Amino acid sequence: MSNAYENALATGKTVVRRWWANARSTKNQVSVQFQQEIDGPVTASSLDSVMIALEQGTESLGGKQRPTAIRSMSAEQAIKLLGAMEGSCNQEGDAIIYADDVYGFPTGIEVKENFEKNPYSASQQPKANPSTGEVITAVNPANGAHMPVYRHTKLTAAEQCSHSFVDASAEVATAAPSTFVAAGAAVGLES
Repeated sequence: MSNAYENALATGKTVVRRWWANARSTKNQVSVQFQQEIDGPVTASSLDSVMIALEQGTESLGGKQRPTAIRSMSAEQAIKLLGAMEGSCNQEGDAIIYADDVYGFPTGIEVKENFEKNPYSASQQPKANPSTGEVITAVNPANGAHMPVYRHTKLTAAEQCSHSFVDASAEVATAAPSTFVAAGAAVGLES
């Protein structure tokens, strides 16, 4: 990733990561991937990670997260708004495009975690530990069963953004609070 893209993410604003012609679409559509840096949930394990990072002088594993969301755009609109049918903003020399500029209002990527697979995605996999590949599970309070956790993201208006994380370290899964609840604060919409 380019330094400019890293700096753009560090602002808390939603950034266009890349876009490409959707080969599966019969409507001449372009898939656009957005990314945003958000504060992760506050859980016992994330707080432990922060403490270990301080003690060892390393980067915390439980702080910032960078979820992505994909939207579909007509090829005509992609050319008009993004300048081409395909491109990226995350490589060295790429121009940075903020979602706020594309849509004309502050945007955010909302994260919702639960125990349900996306019914519209044949390929969605449950969350996994990136270093071990182990599937993240938690006890579902609805049925008491240990189940895989799924993550769902969507691009939405920043003022509507409300995250819900499953705390897999809890005895029974709960929605872990996020310090990103005031999504608009990152883009000047504080109440």
